[in-house]
Amino acid sequence: MRTLRSTTRGQGSQSVGGAPICERIRRVRTRIAWLAAAVGAMLAVAWRLPFLHAPLTADEGGYAEVARLWSRSWTLYGSAWVDRPQGLVLTYRGALAAGLGSTAGLRAVAAGIAAATVVVVFLLARRLAGPGAAVAAALLLATLGASPWIESFTLEGELIAALPAAAAVLAFCKFAERRRLPWLVAAGMLAGAAPMVKQSAVDAFLAIAAVLVWTRAWRSLAVFAAAACVPVAAAALSAMDPSAWWFAVVRYRAAGTSLFVGSPATHATAFVDSLPAASRALGPLVLLAAFGVRGSPRLVRLWLAAAVVGVLGGGAFHPHYYVQLAPPLAVLAGIGAARLRAGHRSVLVAAVGTAAVAVTVPLWFDSPSAQARAIWPQDTHLLEDAAVARYVDEHTSRTQRALVLWAAADVYYLADRAPVLRYLWFSNLRDVSGALADVRHLLATRRAAVVAVEQPLRLLDRGGDRRILHADYRRVAIVDGVPLYRPIP
Repeated sequence: MRTLRSTTRGQGSQSVGGAPICERIRRVRTRIAWLAAAVGAMLAVAWRLPFLHAPLTADEGGYAEVARLWSRSWTLYGSAWVDRPQGLVLTYRGALAAGLGSTAGLRAVAAGIAAATVVVVFLLARRLAGPGAAVAAALLLATLGASPWIESFTLEGELIAALPAAAAVLAFCKFAERRRLPWLVAAGMLAGAAPMVKQSAVDAFLAIAAVLVWTRAWRSLAVFAAAACVPVAAAALSAMDPSAWWFAVVRYRAAGTSLFVGSPATHATAFVDSLPAASRALGPLVLLAAFGVRGSPRLVRLWLAAAVVGVLGGGAFHPHYYVQLAPPLAVLAGIGAARLRAGHRSVLVAAVGTAAVAVTVPLWFDSPSAQARAIWPQDTHLLEDAAVARYVDEHTSRTQRALVLWAAADVYYLADRAPVLRYLWFSNLRDVSGALADVRHLLATRRAAVVAVEQPLRLLDRGGDRRILHADYRRVAIVDGVPLYRPIP
């Protein structure tokens, strides 16, 4: 593993006021670097502020709703069902407990996590390649890595998991330098904690394990792997029903939405469709990273490769998947920027900065609705969900439940109405065996006080749901184009 060694002072160094000149220069450079890291953390927050009031996404609303139901004694992975590990739900539960459950509050939590990740990346790049690379990495992650085109302002699992993943790589670097076992244990536990937020966040674990295999450090590998198993075992054993946890977190994700199931053509189409957003967000970062790959620490290259595996493994290629690439890309880009000659560096960094500003800043001045149309052109229901939720809130009591077809999870959270169906996302209804039969049964037994048809019934309906709605329900309102039904007495 390459690290830059500190310059050794000569015996005859000149001094000013008793302190060697080179030592004073080193201190000044260190202070400047830390100031730049602080600026980077503030930029990571500032870059996200214009999107505090963009509509809540279905993911954010669904995770928040599951966290709220769990806090109200619903069983996680039972009646409160989610296909994500506890780390993600605990983050939302903490936000709700802290009074940050509004859309702006959740986005503020995301900004704080992003700022912390910038500081960790700064420390990592400084340890691997010196203060110049560290400053560049921090500033690049704070700006290019905060692009709205990959939904980096939302409180998604990829953003949250990036913090323990980057911290795991940093802890391993400390172990590699000092050979102290606690650092290796910390690296393992952090690397194991990341996929307990989002399953694809195995990048730190794979990269560190690969380095240990490459160097044949078998004992260290055993300790690292054992430590990584601790948070995974804790998550599985703390579930009320470990088999339900295994189905939701492991089996469903592997069999329902991964790259290895379904049509290759569908995955290829999703990947191609995601490229414009990913290119606008991370294209300039990839350009700078290309200058830092050659001769860079093996650990960072493996980290990026493992992050790519994580993104590809998801199969769906939602824009926020690419957030996982930002930290390792930023480290490589910082190394690349530090290696360029001063003149070339200025030109390239100016070009990269101009590109980032050109594709991002215009969105800052758009209305929340315009931002949503630009960032989520396919999810038009996000523009209507707040109004639908207000109607549900005004026309039902707190003890009554709602049903949203098909699965606009944020409506339940915004309306503060419990769902009659435990599956809150479209993919759950499509992929979980028996889910559609549950919908039909709930409609037939009139369990929902109100039914909102947010998406066309033909997407999943085979005729039964439509017939039940027309026979046993009456339309009571149309809110922003969304029909709402109540059972006929």
